[in-house]
Amino acid sequence: MDGLGVVGLFVVVLVAAGITWGIVALVRRRRYIKSLRDRGWTFVNSPAFDAVGRLGNPPFGLGFRRQPDDQIIGHTSLGRPFQVIEYKTEHWSGWVGMVTLSRRLPELWVTGGDTRPRYGVAATVVPAPTLGPGWQVGAVDQDFGSAVLTAQVTQRLHALAAGRPGVNLSIDGDQLVVLDPPRKEVELLGPWLELLATVATAIDAAPLDQWIQPEQPPRLTFYHHPDWYWVGVDDSLLELPPVTRSGHDHSTSEVIRGRDGDGPPFVAFSHHWKTTRTETSTDSEGRTQTRTVTEHHSEAILGFQLPARMPWLQVGRRGFGRGISFESEAFNDQFAVTAQDTKWAYDVIHPRQMEYLMANPPVSFRIADEWAWFSPGVHDQPTIAHSSAFLRGFLARIPRFVWRNLGLADSPYPPVAATPVH
Repeated sequence: MDGLGVVGLFVVVLVAAGITWGIVALVRRRRYIKSLRDRGWTFVNSPAFDAVGRLGNPPFGLGFRRQPDDQIIGHTSLGRPFQVIEYKTEHWSGWVGMVTLSRRLPELWVTGGDTRPRYGVAATVVPAPTLGPGWQVGAVDQDFGSAVLTAQVTQRLHALAAGRPGVNLSIDGDQLVVLDPPRKEVELLGPWLELLATVATAIDAAPLDQWIQPEQPPRLTFYHHPDWYWVGVDDSLLELPPVTRSGHDHSTSEVIRGRDGDGPPFVAFSHHWKTTRTETSTDSEGRTQTRTVTEHHSEAILGFQLPARMPWLQVGRRGFGRGISFESEAFNDQFAVTAQDTKWAYDVIHPRQMEYLMANPPVSFRIADEWAWFSPGVHDQPTIAHSSAFLRGFLARIPRFVWRNLGLADSPYPPVAATPVH
């Protein structure tokens, strides 16, 4: 057999092996789904986003690309609802199991054994001597964290961890959530869910009513940003001033609206468009060929709506130009400020404002009419959060007389504590 024949045979073997593996995988999947249904559970191949839309703590509540996949839903032997679901995001991918609690409660984090805290979690460590070494507990409200850890809850947590390499558990609203459930083995998943339900029962029995949280609207949420919400697509935003006008097939994606506390409301999204050009080339025989080349482009748009129309002002990192000169050389070396009115710039960028800018350097931004437009370069949750916190502090440092000159009775942004923007 010549070399070409050997290669052909090898390809045939590979194709046959691939087909065989695919058939085996399909048979196994069907058997697995049947075993779930035999227990009275429901298997959903492509669940709607509602399955996880109200969950807001990591791995949920982070990023813009959130994808629920295979889902198992049902009730434990005592009637407590549960779901086990595959979930993918920019920061994490895996399986999550959860049972329903009787109340919506603040976030709580418990890790034990060979586990690490989840990506993106912001919490304070709560002493948990009753759990013993190797356990960590975190909460935003330490009093709540301590109150949850009753003797009964501690006992059930140890039972849940028995025989497993670790436990990564959290409270997310009215759900008790655990990463990496034993979902592959149905004979193990059932007893594990029953154990998780006993932890939920112990938490339900604890005196926690004073921490009950209000019901939230059924929409995609963002961790520690309760007033942000997902829009998805809104092509009416293409009329906003900073959007690139050239090209064709303009569209928006990952549109987010919201605000942080009493800060200005924002809109953030990705803008996509195409450009087309014609290229002409000549080959070695003098024949001319023409082809059309289409390029895809995108940009991040982030704008905050201001409470009054303001004159144009731009603040950026110093490049080749110095901009307006201020009394602080350290500031002049770091920033370039341009404005349509120099006096306006001096009124807004006063010494205390300069200190704030140098301590919390933002991405370049400009104020124009009723908007503050940032140039983030990327469209992501941390950039929006940082810019939102920065701008709230920047606006709070604009003097009252400036706001009054703009037609307002007083500053719409009371001073806040001088803490760094993270």
